[in-house]
Amino acid sequence: MEVMRLEEILVRDKFENLSGVVKMLEDEITPIVRNYFVLDDDIVVRYRRDKGRYVFNIEISAERVKPYGKMI
Repeated sequence: MEVMRLEEILVRDKFENLSGVVKMLEDEITPIVRNYFVLDDDIVVRYRRDKGRYVFNIEISAERVKPYGKMI
């Protein structure tokens, strides 16, 4: 029972500090995005509350799209 309570507190704490979540998302997404685009700036993750939910937007500014495999 205590483990579940601790887990709940940690999850709630993470989402109360959304700037930390945003930074983690930027750090995790950037290497993936670089596989597909030549970035000309850092990616930007924005969030807002909408009807009790969190809405995240990811902004990517790219110089070009990298070629990717064969197009059928």
